[in-house]
Amino acid sequence: MRTHLLIFTIAAAIAGCSGGSEEPPADNSAATGATPGAATSGAAASTAIVDPHAQIAAVAHATEPTSTASPGCNAVGVPRRLTRAQVVNALTDVTAALTADAALAAQVAALVKDTAQFPPDTAVNPDTARHKGFERLDTTVNVRQVSALRETAQSLAKAMTADDSRTTRLLGSCTGTADACVTGFIRKAGRLLFRQPLSDAEVNVYRAAAANTNSASSVAKVLATMIASPKFYFVVEKGQTPAAGASASSCTPLTAHELATRLALHLWDSVPDAELNAAADSGALLQPATYTAQVTRLMADARADRALRNFFSGWFRLEELVALDGKVGDPKFDAFAGSFKPLPTSRDAAVAEVLDMVSYLAARNGSLQQVLTDRHSFARSSDIAALYNTPVWDGVSAPPLFTESARVGLLTRIGFIAQGSTDTTLPISRGSRMLFGLTCQAMPTPAMDQSNAKADLSGVLTTRQRVERVTEMNGTSCVGCHKPLMNPWGFAFEGFDSLGRVRQTEVVLDDKGKSLGEKPIDTAALASLAGTMSRAIASPAEAQQYILESGQFERCFARNYVRYAFGRADTAADGALVESLRQQAANGANLRSLFASIALRTEFTTIQKASQ
Repeated sequence: MRTHLLIFTIAAAIAGCSGGSEEPPADNSAATGATPGAATSGAAASTAIVDPHAQIAAVAHATEPTSTASPGCNAVGVPRRLTRAQVVNALTDVTAALTADAALAAQVAALVKDTAQFPPDTAVNPDTARHKGFERLDTTVNVRQVSALRETAQSLAKAMTADDSRTTRLLGSCTGTADACVTGFIRKAGRLLFRQPLSDAEVNVYRAAAANTNSASSVAKVLATMIASPKFYFVVEKGQTPAAGASASSCTPLTAHELATRLALHLWDSVPDAELNAAADSGALLQPATYTAQVTRLMADARADRALRNFFSGWFRLEELVALDGKVGDPKFDAFAGSFKPLPTSRDAAVAEVLDMVSYLAARNGSLQQVLTDRHSFARSSDIAALYNTPVWDGVSAPPLFTESARVGLLTRIGFIAQGSTDTTLPISRGSRMLFGLTCQAMPTPAMDQSNAKADLSGVLTTRQRVERVTEMNGTSCVGCHKPLMNPWGFAFEGFDSLGRVRQTEVVLDDKGKSLGEKPIDTAALASLAGTMSRAIASPAEAQQYILESGQFERCFARNYVRYAFGRADTAADGALVESLRQQAANGANLRSLFASIALRTEFTTIQKASQ
């Protein structure tokens, strides 16, 4: 099996570097490495809007401070594989394009995830293994993926040729010989799955596999072989051959087909559609006006919502929320939950509510700041709506506003602030999410030396009091980070219980659910963020305002978006790009234009030259 995996990986690099046509530069800017778009890799164009956070250092500590690689100039010949989501989306879109059968295309996700049991990707956080990040950063290739891809290929090919009518749709209105008909199908299917036209040599390989016949079994064999091919699963970029007399540069523009693939995978998490393929085939995509128009078109398409939600889910670490119903039936949890009974679907509904907010704002030209401050409920289920004390949203009409003044926006949404099946809050976890997740603060690795083992936890204590006694003991290794940095950001949200409900007091329970006492909530804290003066906060509203005024939210967005766009950790060489994105976000750019802007940068449209 290891040999099989090694062969698969090596074949990906070979297949990706052969059989593709080399497009000549469509204009001088493409030949010299300029971006086919509006922006450059330098500072962003000046704007009439004043950036109130310009005094804040825009570039944080780099993951690889000594790196000098140009951002986006990934090493030639090193394949990047598709994520599972991209496999699902690509095969769904290709199935729809080849068969015009929406019902069959809708079955692809279940086939990949359930039938083939394609393993999910790991959400990689380059800063720490303790928290989730982005699936695009998972570069591992294993036998389970190879086997699942093969199973997917065989099952989907069989379904697409299950009867004569489906096979006929695949072959189209072909009236020539069987060999001519299957050859036309090979070129059509290969163009979609491999994201570039097939060479004659490649076509002949698949013709031989089909035995020059157009029977259902032959078509299925061709399809299964293509879907299981490394050329589908891996993306290898080598860039254009520099034109004679081109200026010296470490980077070269991507070919039109490479650019179309990178653009579609980034903005849609899928493969190029017919219009984008046509622009790549003609070479027009390398013209700045055409490329910019395609970026705009893709971002306006409903499919862009998939990648947008995927990004915010990873940045906000929403997948870290555990099931809310895990302790239903436990006397202590049931006493805490009271009349509210979490459902098996409550956790997913809470996560979806946050992402529905992002989608709603993006569709209405909302800004990044509005993601933080919007006070509408997007709860589509009665359980989450009950936690918000709002009506259920129908997904069409205007969403209802929060009725509780303490619920100020993202920081108090159930999917962000709830902490799963527990009767007590986790202030340290909440503080970590605010500092690491939303503002990208650098923190040292926690010392696991148990220097706080003698903490006195006797008596009836609130959650805050217990946390203070454990982590803020003088002389321990914990106090230096927890007292001035992490704990304050968790304590400010103690006005919300572990299910995300507003509260004024905390009822301390024993293991049988009996009340040991009710104590008032203390949310006052002295919080700090890098580059700012410490500030007294005592509510989510004050915490939110501090984050907004610090400029750290926009800077953290920029760093995370670079990671998401390029599938790697950000480095010191990304400084100009991070700063450009930060400026746009700070100046109120709408989410869609902000998300699309990186595709107009030379970092996105170029690749490192192959060594001579």
